[in-house]
Amino acid sequence: MSVICQIFKELVFLTALIIFVLCIFLFILDRFPLASVAALGCTALVIFKACTVQEAFSGFTSDIVFIVFGTEIFGIAFQESGLSTLTARFIRNHSNGSNSAVKTRKIIVVGGTIAAVLSSFLNNQVVCSLMLVICMSISAQMKDIKVRDITLPLIYFAILGGQCTLIGAPATLAASSVSEKMTGYRIAFFELLPMGAIIFVLGVAYICISGYRNGVRIWGNSAETDNTVLDTVGGFNGVDRKKCIITALSGFIMLILFITETFSVGTVSLIGAMICIFGGAVEQNKAFSRLDWNILIWLGCSIGMANVISESGALKNWCDAVISIIPDSPSPYIMLAAFVLLTTFVSNLIANTTTVIMILPFAIQLAERLGWSTVPFVISITMAAGLSVLTPLSCGFIGMTVRVGYKFSDYVRYGLVFQLILTISVIVLTFMMYEF
Repeated sequence: MSVICQIFKELVFLTALIIFVLCIFLFILDRFPLASVAALGCTALVIFKACTVQEAFSGFTSDIVFIVFGTEIFGIAFQESGLSTLTARFIRNHSNGSNSAVKTRKIIVVGGTIAAVLSSFLNNQVVCSLMLVICMSISAQMKDIKVRDITLPLIYFAILGGQCTLIGAPATLAASSVSEKMTGYRIAFFELLPMGAIIFVLGVAYICISGYRNGVRIWGNSAETDNTVLDTVGGFNGVDRKKCIITALSGFIMLILFITETFSVGTVSLIGAMICIFGGAVEQNKAFSRLDWNILIWLGCSIGMANVISESGALKNWCDAVISIIPDSPSPYIMLAAFVLLTTFVSNLIANTTTVIMILPFAIQLAERLGWSTVPFVISITMAAGLSVLTPLSCGFIGMTVRVGYKFSDYVRYGLVFQLILTISVIVLTFMMYEF
């Protein structure tokens, strides 16, 4: 009987894994909306008896969904109040120079610093959406500034800043959720800051020293795109003082609650969103109509599918099988480096959040079976996924920059050295900061 039960468990796990892999293939194919594919995957799990309805859609009770929901509403209020307009004006006023090259570098530094700070306390997808609009506005008003010269560097700044805190990147939130579910360990709000700050300095140094010249060499002679993107991402509004005050107050309260950890991060995000709505910074109907429901549903369903796989006993057996072919007393350093490289490679082909959900459970199980601390693996895989920037497939906010005229090859050519610096930094700093 026990053998039959074990075979049944293996079949259930195999069914769930096949469904999950098919969903990932459809994510890569990008022929259907992410939300529809993920929802179909959860529905298939239920139809084929791989799990219950509650288990399949358990991801919607995850903090990550509430975090993205709340911070997106705050981002909409940030734009609706006119704070985004003030931000663009501030960047322009502090980016004067004798020629376009000097102005461009100043815009990258000033605008990038703002993007990094905002991204540390907001979901970086929201920040990148705002920065895309700001870059288009600056290029439209400063005719000697090309939008392609400033957009990708500012997005990189936002990504670097987002890796300094728990809530900055969806992949970090997903990793914390998976880790807490499997081991009880969750990433603290500022736990990534020491490593993230060092990587931020290295990344910024590269962008400022070599990034601009590299960009000019790659797309400098390409025809400039138009500014129709402003219509698709919301454009700019006039400055409303009352709405600005309410939005700023909401941000300040969220920051205090994030730091003090009075409530969960998801709850704090909802508090900030409700302050914006009830305070009149943004109307509920307008906020809900502009929310990215595709991302919210995709995250909830993807986390649900990953939970089903990670909670299956078959995953443990698969880890045992892998361990059985690994030489005796393998080096944890080699294994961690291998996981970081694998994560970086996969994250540049599919969404980094999906990569974390797919790879991290296996890494945790493997580390536990070998008697190692799981923390270095959680941290390094989280950072590697969040810092995968080589292609527009790795995350939606890099993909959205295609609107300003980048070609797929531009990302690879521009980001290759940058990606190598980030990946090597993650491996080395994890070895230095964490014990196995």
